[in-house]
Amino acid sequence: MQIAFHGSYVNVSTYTDLLWYLLYSGRTSPMGKWKRKFKPQPPVSPKQASGGKNTVNPAPGPYNSGPPGVAEVNDPPPCLFALVIGINVYKSSSVQNLAGCVPDANDMENYLKDTLKVPADQISVLRDQNATRFDIIKAFSNLRDDTRIREGDPIVIFYAGHGGETPAPLEWEAEDNKTQYILPHDVDTEVGGETVFGIPDRTIAALLNEISKAKGDNISVIFDCCHSGSGTRTDENDPTHLARVAKLDHNVPPSLDQDIWSKGSNRGATIAPVFARVGLHSHVLLAACGTKELAMEDNQRGVFTKTLLETLRAQGADKITYKDILNRIRALPLQNPQCEGVNQNRILFNARAPSAGRVSYTVSIINGKYVMEAGAAHGITDGAELTIYKERESRIKLGKLLAGDITPFSTTLYLPTGESIFHFTGTVHAIQTKAGAKEDLRLYVALDEKLLQVFKAVAQHMERPGSGNRKIRLVKLDENPHLQIDLQEGRVVFKTLDSLVMGCGFTRMLYTVNNNADDVNPVIRAAAHFRWHLDLTNPIHTLRDNVELHFFEVHREEGTWHTGKNLNVAGKVCISEDLTKMYAFKVVNKSQLSLYPSLFYFDNNNFEILSFYQPPTTGQFKLEAPLKEMSHLTIGYGSVGQVPQVFVLPPGQNVEVGFLKLFLTTVPVDYSNIPQCSPFDLHRGPQRAQLKTFQTWDTINVVVVHKKDHPN
Repeated sequence: MQIAFHGSYVNVSTYTDLLWYLLYSGRTSPMGKWKRKFKPQPPVSPKQASGGKNTVNPAPGPYNSGPPGVAEVNDPPPCLFALVIGINVYKSSSVQNLAGCVPDANDMENYLKDTLKVPADQISVLRDQNATRFDIIKAFSNLRDDTRIREGDPIVIFYAGHGGETPAPLEWEAEDNKTQYILPHDVDTEVGGETVFGIPDRTIAALLNEISKAKGDNISVIFDCCHSGSGTRTDENDPTHLARVAKLDHNVPPSLDQDIWSKGSNRGATIAPVFARVGLHSHVLLAACGTKELAMEDNQRGVFTKTLLETLRAQGADKITYKDILNRIRALPLQNPQCEGVNQNRILFNARAPSAGRVSYTVSIINGKYVMEAGAAHGITDGAELTIYKERESRIKLGKLLAGDITPFSTTLYLPTGESIFHFTGTVHAIQTKAGAKEDLRLYVALDEKLLQVFKAVAQHMERPGSGNRKIRLVKLDENPHLQIDLQEGRVVFKTLDSLVMGCGFTRMLYTVNNNADDVNPVIRAAAHFRWHLDLTNPIHTLRDNVELHFFEVHREEGTWHTGKNLNVAGKVCISEDLTKMYAFKVVNKSQLSLYPSLFYFDNNNFEILSFYQPPTTGQFKLEAPLKEMSHLTIGYGSVGQVPQVFVLPPGQNVEVGFLKLFLTTVPVDYSNIPQCSPFDLHRGPQRAQLKTFQTWDTINVVVVHKKDHPN
């Protein structure tokens, strides 16, 4: 696109170039003067640079009279090898077919090929009838025997399909006397007159150990399946909402796969079940849910695999650790993904499979500071780790630095604790090797001159000072944006790209604003505030398994409240448009802890956040916990002064999707900064019904789908 700059037009093809011209058009280049004024000096530690405080002063703006240069790094194809398994169709009528496992496998294959640039001949894919028990075990063995795979090369094993649990043979000495397994396509059928069993954790662990002995421990195992036959109920009336779990009645013979797991017995080796997720040395396991939970699929996709791949595409596999993935994926209703293994603090695939399109940035020593020609406009966030190289294509590392004070186009870098100061002359090159703090809002805006006012609003937001200013990152459509801003009929429109919301039938917000930066800016600020608090959660989920949030219709007769059935099914509520219906909530505490709950409603149609319940305040005095151990708290009925909610659709709108978010803490926490009014100054969401006369924390999210007609 073309924009005017100093009386002439310039072509811009990237977000960073456009933001640079918008921020510095007509200004004297501050960085240019600053750079000429000071001679390069050796860097000092953060404490020395700030007179003893562990902070550094921010660097001024861009270095040059034009946007800072960014160069793409030419990485060779990664030596990554993968086994991808997806099973929708099961041969036996005793096993329910699934809908999202093959699409999950296809998406995983596409991610490996398109994003990581893994050659197709290094990926083995087994789908449906090609994923028999024999084929799966043979594919594991092929990884062990593949001469192309060198020790330390990354290996990815992905499985999407049914899992399950049966009593273990007494000879196996299994934990809780149970064995967990994955189900091949031909499970519970007969081959050669013998019953085909699931593949137990004992067998999978032995296969992984054999691969590890031959190829090293850079093995990633991703299972999108259930681990047991128990779990939360599903909606039997919704064929798109399925659990990946099956129950089989047959007993596992003690000699099953003995030829596989007995290979190490003469050396005294102990086979740790892969699902046990403790003491894993051979691999890192990413599991879709906890041992007593259900791995769900919705709208023909596994909810875990979908959000996992969205996160990896947005963050880059070469910048994020296995453990940190759980901090960055969206909260999944009633499903808590797990990461286990002694190597869970490694960068994914041990940083041997960089994402395509990596770039390097120029770094100089200016006034005793390491200063990089890249900042917030490039997606740099607090704490990002950068590896410094003398030459762009060199493999010789000078050291590592962390992002500190960030402006739109420059970043002051500082040494991590324990790292030695390194010196250089001229410029060197930085490649981001670990993600920093997660951005609050990923925004997609097409590079179109008609949207120039939108980009001005984004630029103004990035330049706005203050630690409370939410971080925004402009991204492409394939980088999992939360929100798209566009122009229709001269008005700025807002489209949610949240896959969970879109899957419920909601895409575009009803409200629009004028096409000028001053009107767009408040919406961007509200969207970032909305997204940050919606995604806020404790990745450990210490309370979620012992607390339930019930949602039901209520009515009152002769002063007595009556409640209907719990409409919260597997973390999702569907209600129809009916202004005569009132709804309320109950928080059920099954734990031994007294809790302080706070309940909010996040309205995706207008970015409003409503408070449905917050504990009372007592100032300096002790507040008694409103939710005692092994008890419940009613919200919207039952207590004096509480009234239910009525959900109202805006005129002309047939569906609305919101989120109930329940915060749980063991000490009083003030969440009064969370509620916000809509930036559109309109409200048609939930309304109060007009009635006649150990320290820890967690969150629970529930999707609320409100439709004009009765939900199916």
